[in-house]
Amino acid sequence: MSPSRGRPREADHASHLALEHVLTGADNINDGTVPYRDYAASLVDSPVWSLWRD
Repeated sequence: MSPSRGRPREADHASHLALEHVLTGADNINDGTVPYRDYAASLVDSPVWSLWRD
């Protein structure tokens, strides 16, 4: 799997990018505060992504 590049324009691309964030251990997704589907949907057409790791 290659890393996502650029702003996700479609749900499939956003879902792929969200999965990459989950696999990096992003706490805002892995701790359950943001449901995966909601996080993926928020990435569509978003030029900036917010995630954090401890």
